[in-house]
Order: sequence, then C-alpha cells, then structure tokens
Amino acid sequence: MKKIFLFAAAAIAALTVNAKVIDFATVGTSIDDWNIGDQATLNTANSDVEAGKYVYDIPGGEDPNITTLKAEPGIEFQTKNGAKKEKAFSIYPGKCFEFGGKNGILKIVGTKEGDKILLTVAAKGDSKDSDFTDGTGAFPKNAFAVTEDLVLPKKGSEGGDEQGYVWRVIEFESLGGDVEIKEFINGYRIKALQIGAEEHAVNNVNAAVKAEKFYRNGQLVIRRNGVEFNALGVKF
Repeated sequence: MKKIFLFAAAAIAALTVNAKVIDFATVGTSIDDWNIGDQATLNTANSDVEAGKYVYDIPGGEDPNITTLKAEPGIEFQTKNGAKKEKAFSIYPGKCFEFGGKNGILKIVGTKEGDKILLTVAAKGDSKDSDFTDGTGAFPKNAFAVTEDLVLPKKGSEGGDEQGYVWRVIEFESLGGDVEIKEFINGYRIKALQIGAEEHAVNNVNAAVKAEKFYRNGQLVIRRNGVEFNALGVKF
C-alpha cells in the first residue's frame, strides 16, 4: 500500500513539473528581455518608457512581425496588418503583453497532444469586449477550446482590477504540434500562460485519455473523451 501511495505522489509531482508557467510579473521584466522583431518600430508619441510602457507600430504586408521573450523563444506574439498600423502591440515589462487589435496571433511552438494551454487574459480597452470565438472555425489551430465562454468583458466592467481590467483564465487543449490562438474583436492583454499539465493535476492522474483519430467520409475526425473535432480542433 505504501508503494502505491508513493507512486501516486510521484505521478502528481511529474504532472506538476511538466507544466510550464510563464508569468510576466517574473519573466520579461525588462524590455531588454524581449526580441521585438525587425519590422516593429517604437511609437515614441504613445510610449512612456519611464512608466514602463512600450508601444510599437508595424508596416503593412503579408509577413507578420514576431515578438518573443528571449527566455521563451517558442512563444511567439505575431502581429500583421494589410496597411501600416500604429499601436499594433505594446509591452509592459513585468506586467503584460498587449495585442493592439484583432490581427494578433499567439503561437505556441512544439506542444504535445493533450497539453493544456491556460491563458490569463483581459480585454484591451473600455469600448468593446474581446472574443476568442471564431465563427469560421479556422482558429484555434491544432487545438480546441475547453472554456465555453471565450468573451472577455471590456475594461471597466464588474470585477475589474484597480485599472479596470477584467482578467479571466481561458483554457485550450492541444492536438499536438504548433498551436495558434487568435482573438477576433478588439485585441487583448495577456499576463500569464501555462502549458502542459492541468492546474489541478491531482484530478488527472487517472484521467489521461489518448485522442482517437480516424477518417469519416474522407474527413479526419479526432475523438477525445467522447467529443469529436475536425483537424482544426473545431467541435462537430
């Protein structure tokens, strides 16, 4: 019996260790900790360097500007626009990264099938809610949303912090490989993300279920825990 308890404890510990937590309060605390990307230029009129606010513009074009943390190059903050866009994204070292509009994509490179992806996020401004729901089914790529309500209440809504931002944790699950997550309304702030084991790993020691993949009528179907998804991670 003692061996069984030791094995269970080791399994829980392993799940917890396997989770990668990136908290911008402790990672990326200086602007020098970030690779900004070659296309972006500092918007000096809207930045306040002394207050720790760095705002960037990007040129128009097909290629995205890719910003990363030097310590976490596998987490990409991609921004692009058809025409030049001012205030495309902002960095608040030690606080958060902000996508300035709906064209931002968060890319997580090299995930494993079944990885949980938890984002701590808030709507960018006080004029509109933000929403990760994609009516076309194109996003998220190589993942599906576990959280059903993907709307972030606008700044100033009930439950906001001292600045009015309403922070939520939304969850996705990877189908393996590179995952891309997009918001479709207004842009958003992100201050932390977790990749790997679930936050409450103790509940999942015996719950891991491998995804079943098969073809139906020529279309790839992925079944996990009795729920079916297409190759993009969209529920049938």
